[in-house]
Amino acid sequence: MPLKTWLWRAYVRAALVPLLLIELGFLSIYWATNQVVYERSAAAITQISSDGLRDAATREANIIAHRLDAISALTKVYAEETGRALATPATVSAAEKGRHAMTAEGAFVTTADNGGSAVFYSGFVPVGPAEKEKVWRTVPLDPLMRSIQQADPLIAQIYLNTWDSYNRIYPWFDVRGVYAPKMDIPSYNFYYEADAAHNPERKPVWTDAYVDPAGGGWMVSSIAPVYGPDKLEAVVGIDVTISTIVERVLNIALPGDGYAVLVGRDGTILALPPEGESDLGLTELVGHKYEEAILADTFKPAEFNIFTKHMLSGLAKEMRAEAEGLRRITLDEPMFAAWSTVAGPNWQLLVLTHEDRILTESTSLRSQLSFVSQTMVGILVIFYAIFFAVLWRRSKKMSDRVAEPLNAFEGRMAVIAQGGTLDDPGQSEITELQRVAEHLVKMGDKLDAVNRAKSDFLSAMSHELRTPLTAIIGYADLLEGSAGQRLDGARLAQVKAISKAGWTLVRLVEMVLDLSRLERQDIQLKAEPIDVLPLVETALQVMAPEAARMGLTMRIEAPDTLPQVRCDSEVLVRILDQLISNAVKYNIEGGAVVVSFDQESSNDLAIRVTDSGIGIAPEDHETVFEAFQRLGHENSTIDGAGVGLALARRFAEMSGCGLSFESAPGAGTTFTLRVPRA
Repeated sequence: MPLKTWLWRAYVRAALVPLLLIELGFLSIYWATNQVVYERSAAAITQISSDGLRDAATREANIIAHRLDAISALTKVYAEETGRALATPATVSAAEKGRHAMTAEGAFVTTADNGGSAVFYSGFVPVGPAEKEKVWRTVPLDPLMRSIQQADPLIAQIYLNTWDSYNRIYPWFDVRGVYAPKMDIPSYNFYYEADAAHNPERKPVWTDAYVDPAGGGWMVSSIAPVYGPDKLEAVVGIDVTISTIVERVLNIALPGDGYAVLVGRDGTILALPPEGESDLGLTELVGHKYEEAILADTFKPAEFNIFTKHMLSGLAKEMRAEAEGLRRITLDEPMFAAWSTVAGPNWQLLVLTHEDRILTESTSLRSQLSFVSQTMVGILVIFYAIFFAVLWRRSKKMSDRVAEPLNAFEGRMAVIAQGGTLDDPGQSEITELQRVAEHLVKMGDKLDAVNRAKSDFLSAMSHELRTPLTAIIGYADLLEGSAGQRLDGARLAQVKAISKAGWTLVRLVEMVLDLSRLERQDIQLKAEPIDVLPLVETALQVMAPEAARMGLTMRIEAPDTLPQVRCDSEVLVRILDQLISNAVKYNIEGGAVVVSFDQESSNDLAIRVTDSGIGIAPEDHETVFEAFQRLGHENSTIDGAGVGLALARRFAEMSGCGLSFESAPGAGTTFTLRVPRA
């Protein structure tokens, strides 16, 4: 790790950790004391708040009971007047009769609105003169129905249903598009719940929530029976929609931003305000789309019954057993639930509020205690921030004093690695570092002298070797072409071998000279636009005789047009010569050498030289481009000193090119030279 990090960790272990442990111990004692104070205060406030919540549930339940009792009283008055109307003949105007008509399905209905009621005689029982007479007798009820509907904003509509499926309902609407033509009205809960079996006391009763077949949506009804001399003649009802209950009954102020839920006798949620929808995972049914006529009464789905909800099942059992009470429950978060029975329909008003909201005073106390704690922590943070800053500055200063000469050593080593020389090391405050700097300068000087001696030796020896090699090649050529004295086969082959060996040594000397020049950085390059295809063709022609001797096929796979590249032409020729020479030397008898091009990149042109030769073993991949490294599979039958690919890689790097390869034993080798586009 960096020296600065090492020093900083030493400070942390020696000074900061013990101090932090002591301070955290004091804070823990303080926080534990605060927690005891808070819990006792919260218990007292919770008791006061829960009592207030229970009182609110009882109070609001009584208010709802009074409102519903008033509607029940109106239902009773309406039932009595309906009984008298059914028993009394009436005179109806021609205009009133004129707005009634028979439908094709046999129903007797109103066709226009005159400010009165709508009539629907379903035709479930054939409609004749006696049935029409029943309609005329109930016409005088319209003013009473209007007055009752306007008497209380909770009342949505008022109606009369008879045993033979006659329905009279106010306000008026076009019944033909809503009711089923053969609707059996006595089969609905708003009728049969008032019969002798369900209501032997013959008093007004309240239904559970249901879908109104008249299109009013979800509602509950106060219904009352109307008996004739010997049977149940009709049932009257006053409808209150669920949306109205939510808006006008449950819109009450409760402690802790609570809300009220109206629950039916069987546990069905009759009315649910928007605040409770997310807590209970329900969406209140306040409307209904009548895509087709409703053929039966429809009650709220099972998920609206609190007995079916796991988180409310315990509460539901207590509500069934007790008329009123208080319980702590958990929905998405802890809540208080208080309930009270609504006299009359025996519904129950359930009041729910979030525990954290009802405990606002306790929360305020906790906030004050938390503020004190946070202030203490803040002071400690500021103290330790200053303390840390001082320690950090101290560690930085100390590490800089040591790291600066070490960084200088690193830079000097990089200079030595690149073949440079070092100047005076300067003075250091630390004796040991000063000695290391001095020794490093001496080592750099000695390495530089060794490198120069090696380069001078290689250069001198290369020049000295070229002279006798030139003489050997020249005399061999003279022997081969001696006028009038042609050599026989064996001697001619020997002379040609001398000439070939001479040229091999010449190329080796030239490569050693190039390597020496590269190490001395004694090569000047010029970048210019070049057409690469002629250079490839020339390189292939140079190796054509050797390829023919080995029976190799050499070809170029190039598109119609190739972009120019930017490079030193002589360097590019040297790289291509080496790659193609290697592809020929390390090939197999009858193999192939293919030069192809890849133009996918917009920045460079890829030149690929692929052979079908013996390939390179994986363990030799790392040393392919190292100078004087002969691969493991090479032997004396293949010429070379392991310098060519090293020169090719260094020439490529100097000219801004990239050189890589892919190879596997027995599968050939592909060298890829990427040259920048012009």
